[in-house]
Amino acid sequence: LFDLDGVLVEAKDFHYEALNRALSLAGEDVITREEHLAKFDGLNTYKKLAKLTEERGLSENKYDEIWQNKQTATHRVIRDSVDAFDHVKIATTLRRLKADGYMVYCASNSIRSSVKLMLCRAGYIEHIDEHFSNEDVKNPKPHSEIYLKCMVNAGVNPHECLIIEDSHIGREAAAKSGANVLGVTGLKDVNILNIRDAIEKAEKKHKPVKPKWQGGNMNVLVPMAG
Repeated sequence: LFDLDGVLVEAKDFHYEALNRALSLAGEDVITREEHLAKFDGLNTYKKLAKLTEERGLSENKYDEIWQNKQTATHRVIRDSVDAFDHVKIATTLRRLKADGYMVYCASNSIRSSVKLMLCRAGYIEHIDEHFSNEDVKNPKPHSEIYLKCMVNAGVNPHECLIIEDSHIGREAAAKSGANVLGVTGLKDVNILNIRDAIEKAEKKHKPVKPKWQGGNMNVLVPMAG
């Protein structure tokens, strides 16, 4: 299971810049990069706004305006910045995992339209069995619901899954799900060697089970969201 932002697509700056654009349009102070990395990275937009209300007194009456402007800005930057040519290496990794018999899922704290747009623009959509967004769960990350939903959908148990995450919010959700976790620092770490090594280590920790697909005991890979 793969997170999206910071794992499959370098989109952290997309959300950071889009939210600051929306805050500016609403007459609010922007978030510094240091604040973003320390407090907001990996949270969905409404959780970010709630944190701004708690820390800065942002009026809840502005939530809808900021949210709408943020989504518009995010879609614009995705269309302008995400290109399949820049994501060939990860697309190849996903294709090799599929060839090995693994199921591949994406679980993101972004909204559904943004997730699908990024997967399509990056050239990943044909290699993804299923993707889920924060609109598909009641409790977004750091709750583990989105990962558990992936497992139920795939028909597998937590120990049969490897979750790839980059942010502390995403890793917390991944750990709570009971799955195996591969922490990465960015797209450069998302490659077939690192993933296969993580699968091998995970399989050594657990009693082997009869695989549903060829390729070993690990059946599902879920990218972690940022």
